[in-house]
Amino acid sequence: MSDDLTQHQTDGDHDRSRQLSMQPTDSHVDIPGVQITRLLGTGAYGEVWVGVDINTNRQVAVKFFHHQSGVDWQLLSKEVEKLVSLATQRYVVQLLDVGWEASPPYYVMEYLEDGSLDQFIKTADSISVQQAVELFHDITTGLTHAHNKGILHCDL
Repeated sequence: MSDDLTQHQTDGDHDRSRQLSMQPTDSHVDIPGVQITRLLGTGAYGEVWVGVDINTNRQVAVKFFHHQSGVDWQLLSKEVEKLVSLATQRYVVQLLDVGWEASPPYYVMEYLEDGSLDQFIKTADSISVQQAVELFHDITTGLTHAHNKGILHCDL
């Protein structure tokens, strides 16, 4: 028997392990050309998973729409319309595919592996004034484009 001991977990480590073990590990939906790899997050209307585009080997985000009271097709349609109308703007993630006939329906988008702005700010030791100005420029450019199309983004 070895003298090596398993490293002690803190209460925080234990809670995080428990949360991870309770997350789904399979999207239960096959998407042509995409291999689903992990759950990114859940919300009121569905789940977002990270996958890999088999043809390009690039990561993608897949949003599945399922709600306890059923799919709100009008909401899904409006969300897809908004994404399509923003498709020419480089400061907005691009819609790549829509699975209207799937159960549950889904859409595939670009995946930004650097995470959210909130995550970036929390993990960065500090950012330079130049980086802050560039981030602000990119965000406001994307928002201006969306606002010019009549789209308001309310949860930045």
